[in-house]
Amino acid sequence: MRDSCQGHDRSEDPGEPFGEDGSAAPRLVVHPPDRRGWRRVHCDGRSLGTAYRYEDIAIFLATAGMEDAQDADLSDPGFVEWRGGGPEVWSASPME
Repeated sequence: MRDSCQGHDRSEDPGEPFGEDGSAAPRLVVHPPDRRGWRRVHCDGRSLGTAYRYEDIAIFLATAGMEDAQDADLSDPGFVEWRGGGPEVWSASPME
């Protein structure tokens, strides 16, 4: 079994999940901020932790075994799916 988030090469795992439109699903998912503004982070379906700031994501990727994690393109929609706001959103949405 390979470690999660080793890199971006999708050719190495032909059985990986696909999105609703048939394209490969992003490997990294950053969930919406909670009431404190913290965001859960998953990679390849595994929880990597809760990020308190953008820089935490590279730390999680490095801990998961991704080489050059600090250089990962977190703006690449083929690699990361930002839910509930992009990388600039680190506060909870106001309650309606």
